Amino acid sequence: MENILVVIQNVRNQVSKKERVLCDYILASPTEVMQLPVQSLAQRCQISAATVVRFCRRLDLDGYSDLKLHLSAAVQETQGQEYGEIKPGESASEISGKLQLHFENALKVTTKKLDDQVIETVVTALHEAHQVQLFGLVSSSLVVQDMYQKLSRLGLSAVVNNDIHLAATTLASGSTEDLLLVVSTSGNTKEVVTLLKFAKEKSITTVLVTANTNSTGAMLADHLLESQNLGESVIRPGASTSLVTEFFVADVLLFRYVARYYAEVLDSLKDSRELIKRLNND
Repeated sequence: MENILVVIQNVRNQVSKKERVLCDYILASPTEVMQLPVQSLAQRCQISAATVVRFCRRLDLDGYSDLKLHLSAAVQETQGQEYGEIKPGESASEISGKLQLHFENALKVTTKKLDDQVIETVVTALHEAHQVQLFGLVSSSLVVQDMYQKLSRLGLSAVVNNDIHLAATTLASGSTEDLLLVVSTSGNTKEVVTLLKFAKEKSITTVLVTANTNSTGAMLADHLLESQNLGESVIRPGASTSLVTEFFVADVLLFRYVARYYAEVLDSLKDSRELIKRLNND
């Protein structure tokens, strides 16, 4: 199983207020929690023992004893360091160790949550689409820009927008045979929700890559691919784990496309490679 501390960080913003207090206590003092009976942990968090047990079930654990076993493994993995966000004044080696742990477990969680059947369905939709319309804002715009470049190299007709007005115009002039693929960590931004509603009105198939499967956007999309948002440091310069997992999901999707339609895309890949070589030699 992936590092339980990362899993707890991931679910923290999706649970009740009482369970959030429990999350914070476990994340702050995992070694101490390993030694506590369930009643003692419940008292420290001012919640019931039943709430602790329910939280363990939410994590797909067999109970509180199973939680302590996973905490022991997680603490050993981090070499005794408490799992937490990046703190002011930390050294480069401390930061790199925390980021390595965070990214590794973010990708483990993402891999576990990816639905192979949805991947196959979306690959088919990409292949059959007249045009692939891509949309993403802020950090997610980097993901759709990368997807646009790769789809173009595969010989697929694609357009990318990170402005809602341009995206809406493209959608309005598109056909019902188009595919709208949106990347949004929250899945709840006004622009994303509006665009997905427009697409539904035009009977255009939609795909959403998001870390929030309970979002309004997730409810509107025809197909859902789950990335992860395991929490970012308050001193971060920008999104990190969420961006990494979005790139990962996008690459799984595109590499699966190449694997299925290899004979069809081979010439396009060769042609683009040769053209780039010519440009670099000029």
